[in-house]
Amino acid sequence: MNSPFLSAVVIAFNEERNLGRCLESLAGVADELVVVDSGSTDATVAIAESHGARVFTHLFEGHIEQKNWAADQARGEWLLSLDADEALSEELRQSILEWKSAQSASPLVGFRMNRLTSYCGHFVRHGGWYPDTKLRLWKTGHARWTGENPHDRLELVDASRSSGHLKGDLLHYSYHTVEDHRRQIAYFSDIAAGAYSGATWLAAPGIRHLKGAFQWTKNALIRGGWRDGKTGWTIARWSAFATLEKYRKIAHLRRLHRLLEKADRTTIKRVLVCRTDAIGDVAVTLPIAGFLKSVNPDLEVDFLTRPYAAPAARAAESVDRVVLWEDNSAPDLAGYDAAILAFPDVDVARQLEAAGVPIRVGTRRRWPFARFMNVHNAASRKSSGRHEAWHGLDLALSLHPAPGWSKAGLRVPEDEGAWHAWSRLATEPWETVAQKVQGADSWLVPGKQHVILHAGSNNSATNWPLERYLACMEALVKSGCRVLWTGTAKEGAALKDAWIPNEEVVDTTGKLTLDQLMSLIAAADGLVASSTGPLHLAAGLGTSCVGLYAQEAPMWPERWRPLGRHARWLSTRVHTPSGHLDIPLEAVLQALTNIGKASASE
Repeated sequence: MNSPFLSAVVIAFNEERNLGRCLESLAGVADELVVVDSGSTDATVAIAESHGARVFTHLFEGHIEQKNWAADQARGEWLLSLDADEALSEELRQSILEWKSAQSASPLVGFRMNRLTSYCGHFVRHGGWYPDTKLRLWKTGHARWTGENPHDRLELVDASRSSGHLKGDLLHYSYHTVEDHRRQIAYFSDIAAGAYSGATWLAAPGIRHLKGAFQWTKNALIRGGWRDGKTGWTIARWSAFATLEKYRKIAHLRRLHRLLEKADRTTIKRVLVCRTDAIGDVAVTLPIAGFLKSVNPDLEVDFLTRPYAAPAARAAESVDRVVLWEDNSAPDLAGYDAAILAFPDVDVARQLEAAGVPIRVGTRRRWPFARFMNVHNAASRKSSGRHEAWHGLDLALSLHPAPGWSKAGLRVPEDEGAWHAWSRLATEPWETVAQKVQGADSWLVPGKQHVILHAGSNNSATNWPLERYLACMEALVKSGCRVLWTGTAKEGAALKDAWIPNEEVVDTTGKLTLDQLMSLIAAADGLVASSTGPLHLAAGLGTSCVGLYAQEAPMWPERWRPLGRHARWLSTRVHTPSGHLDIPLEAVLQALTNIGKASASE
């Protein structure tokens, strides 16, 4: 009798950290490797292909659905399923090889194995985490994935058939850091809350705290988690927190449903994102719309802003319609199911309440603004150390737009690709715009690199000294670049008194509308500015840019740096005698050089 043909099946998404170890443990054991990827943006697919796997791409619809679909792609007589963060121990490898070589006509149609989990480098054997027996090896057609997402389990189709047990452990490298555990809790609690159909009273504050306390007692004491030392106590703490988070989110979702039902609505179909301050603030708020569209493409997402910032919102690929807010006339805001106020504008909040918008999301830290909000966010923007765009996303997550998304699972700038996609802007080609601006058709010269210097900030941020901008201009021209100055007419007047005209330098100050400025930025090769609207617009337009920042509040880069694949920033605690940023010219020129190389390589 020939050895059974064994297919190993793995589902993956952005698993470059784990997948190689998983596939290496299967070498010489599996006759076929099948990896089903759900759209990874890292090296997951390349790693799978380098190990000789058959790679499929399939839209993720849930853990159960994905694993069943993946199993259907395998060609083996027997199937072995692993998660990307799992690997066979040497003893388990030998057990599978012995089973394959036995050539026995056994009636068994499946095999179980113990799973041993690594938590921050420590294998956990108590607290209910071990042996954690799993059915993972089965004869084709005799088992299917079932359960409730995200808690999948493999079950034999015919419960009367027998399964065996293999020696050795399935090693589970699930938690490299405590932060990994927190992100998983955020992910699974989102899904569990969305799928919950039990009694509402179980999510009441007093009840859920009792359930959390019992979860801690069960893991730390009853199941002997204390035997794993510090690791056991840490696991018990976060397991209790997971229970609290699940039921807190259940209570929150039930409240959202009640707010909608009170307005005779069943689901959120139209959302209004509100930001009525400066252009740069609007730019870093646009990821809210991009995020909402990414998890629900059918959602209508409109953006409320003032007329001067409206072009930035209109350029956002994820915004369906721009609504203008003017002091002398309020727009009709009725018809929206939810509104997200990224800026605590009391007048806007009052108008939304008067219009009967069922769900109004905003901070509880500003009064009287907070009294018009019925879904509150308590995060402190001053002390969190998070980016302004992250705080906007934090507000959007209050709508629970899709199971599995959580602010704890997305960071800036680690997930720069996602932020870039959600912030993406599109504008009219400069060639078309240049025909509408007198003399603009000669501003850009074919074959030249063009760098924009935006020296003003309208007092919104500490700036670089004008003399260093001028020195930067001279260095760029000397290197063969063409320089374009942008800004207001007032800023241009101050500039003209400080530099000698040069044919490789163009003064565009006071000559462009915001729409036209955006087209120029999109056509340029680089931009240098402090924390201003044009800097954030450049990042969204995909233009290389360098932002200049003071390291102290309120304009520190942790909160206000540009978000984009070609965005860089420099910061300093040192100021010149005039109070400007004391950032060396050489550092800015080097940052521009590095950006140019990154852009050229893509």
